[in-house]
Amino acid sequence: MRGPSNNTMMAFKRGFLRSLLLSLQSSKATMSLEERKRAVKSSADVAMATARGVAGARWPQAILSSSSSSSPSRMQAKVKRCKNIVRRCCHKRRRDGNNGTSFFARTALNRSSTEVARRLVKKRTKVLRRMIPGGDLLDEISLLHEAMDYVVHLHAEVDVLRLVSKALQRSTTSGLFHAF
Repeated sequence: MRGPSNNTMMAFKRGFLRSLLLSLQSSKATMSLEERKRAVKSSADVAMATARGVAGARWPQAILSSSSSSSPSRMQAKVKRCKNIVRRCCHKRRRDGNNGTSFFARTALNRSSTEVARRLVKKRTKVLRRMIPGGDLLDEISLLHEAMDYVVHLHAEVDVLRLVSKALQRSTTSGLFHAF
């Protein structure tokens, strides 16, 4: 399966940069560091979805709909929940490292490799559904197509943000930077 053409990606990058700059210019001038981080992140997400357009992919629609309904308190709760999940997983791994395994743990090790592989694929698919905007509504094949499209556009977003960062660094060293 081939990705988007070079011309398509250049058009996406131009549209993304245009939308990002417009969104950042419309944000308030006095913000704390955390507010500024959130503003840049949400502006980048919305700009990426807007530049991608909704033809052929569902993730831009999911980003745009969630951006209009998400509040800072919901985002903070989501971050806290994710940190708790990571903490539980790491704690469980440390606990499971002991040699005194129970009967149930030993029988789990003896399961067939296909069952283990099936469970692993199911678990990773579940994680992928949470990572891709709108992924919880898709079947497995559509989810993989959406994931590929999303990753390609995230890569382009990173390229554009790197260029913006380099331009800002150059302008601050030369004294030409003015805050938007």
